[in-house]
Amino acid sequence: MQKISVAIIGWGNVGRGCKRALEETSDVVLAGVVRRPVSLNKQEPELENTRVVGDIKELGKVDVALLCIPSREVPERVKEYQAMGLCTVDSFDEHERIVGLKKDLDINAKAKKVVSIFGTGWDPGTDSGVRAIMKIASITGHTTTTFGGAKGGRSMGHTAAVKAIEGVRDAVALTLANGRGKQKRKVYVEIQKGFDPEDVAARIKADPYFTADPTEILFVKSINKYNTLHHEGEVERTGMQVNQKYQVDGNNPELTANIMVSAARACIASRDRGEYGTYTFIERPLIDYLPGATLDEKMEGY
Repeated sequence: MQKISVAIIGWGNVGRGCKRALEETSDVVLAGVVRRPVSLNKQEPELENTRVVGDIKELGKVDVALLCIPSREVPERVKEYQAMGLCTVDSFDEHERIVGLKKDLDINAKAKKVVSIFGTGWDPGTDSGVRAIMKIASITGHTTTTFGGAKGGRSMGHTAAVKAIEGVRDAVALTLANGRGKQKRKVYVEIQKGFDPEDVAARIKADPYFTADPTEILFVKSINKYNTLHHEGEVERTGMQVNQKYQVDGNNPELTANIMVSAARACIASRDRGEYGTYTFIERPLIDYLPGATLDEKMEGY
């Protein structure tokens, strides 16, 4: 079986997680890492013996681009790589925008005969699949998703949004449970000298990532004490005399990276069947995400 060649676009926590995940696979291999030009000369042990380039075209044959970049950059980058004839996987996390953007990106994918799996990660992504399975098992009922637990966990999308605000030197945004099915935000910020904390806080709270939830902003000398990659979440559904619960607790970017690498398989399986287009996680068969050259291999342990 021909191996799937992927490029990691971006070298943050998720990009690093994708490289580690690829080292555990035999059917999906790394062609190289695409970084911003200003970062190309940085020496990092994790990138030893890895091709690092500023343009994906320098890597030669690539089947799938794994977009490990801030969520707000994803739609335009998906279009860019689709236009180049490349399949893509991303972890876009703005739930309310997914359906509309997917329709637009679907036109591009079909025109270029490629496959994009859009908004696949933990949530949206595998949690979306869990919610679908729960609904199958309990036709009527009520589903709630709660993130963060009592201690709180890192939200990658919210953290990236805060870091992009002028005047923020570094930051981490935590999600905490705020009752069943509800969340609140706690943001730790290192502010740049000369910026007004009240102004920075106002701009953070006005960002769409934060307007729907209670948000507490704390300015600190260093975020090191509060910085974490840990997160946790819980999906529950009750109804028709059935109670269901799914829990995840662990490293947020590592989990996201594992799912993205698995989604590269689903991209190529869809492409090889001529099923071009842009899809969400739940629109592709689960078996396509699994390793194995044959149906028997994929269904091992079923």
